[in-house]
Amino acid sequence: MPVFDSPSRCSLGQHVRFRWYGYPPAEVGDDIETAVDVLFESIDGGSRVWNLYNERMVRSEFRARILSAQRGELSPIDEIKSVDVRNPPPLYEIRWQGITVTSLLEAGKKRFDQVLVRQYHSEPVAAPGYFIGHHAHEKVVSGGTVSERQDAEIAVAKRFYDAGSASGWGIEPGQRVPSDI
Repeated sequence: MPVFDSPSRCSLGQHVRFRWYGYPPAEVGDDIETAVDVLFESIDGGSRVWNLYNERMVRSEFRARILSAQRGELSPIDEIKSVDVRNPPPLYEIRWQGITVTSLLEAGKKRFDQVLVRQYHSEPVAAPGYFIGHHAHEKVVSGGTVSERQDAEIAVAKRFYDAGSASGWGIEPGQRVPSDI
């Protein structure tokens, strides 16, 4: 069985373009902001509370990491790594290790935590100058089996990859990778 463990385009020091092909869909040109919204929504559930400053900081961290990925500047393992290397398509996860969140507890008390966030993307041979985001989630490491939950999240990303394959993930023919990222 082949193993797909090539380094990510996002860590090779060359410019690549980001395309979002997941839910919700993104219009061409709105890919980064759509992904930032999806990333934020992945940690904005339940009892989480936000002030304007904290929300802006978190969104800024998400956006900065995607822009670094476009410049090919991500550090392998710490910021990006391959996932499910035994099953095609090869997917990668962009990793955020310590996103600060505030949860509202009973009796109005607040708890400050740091959470893990993952965004899965593909780097198809058919789209050599791109990495294509498919799904994002908060990685929960307490209770239950972490690997089963993460495998389910990866399966969501694979479904978006498969769904977009025939259409080229909405990439317009002739779009080039900008050199001024």
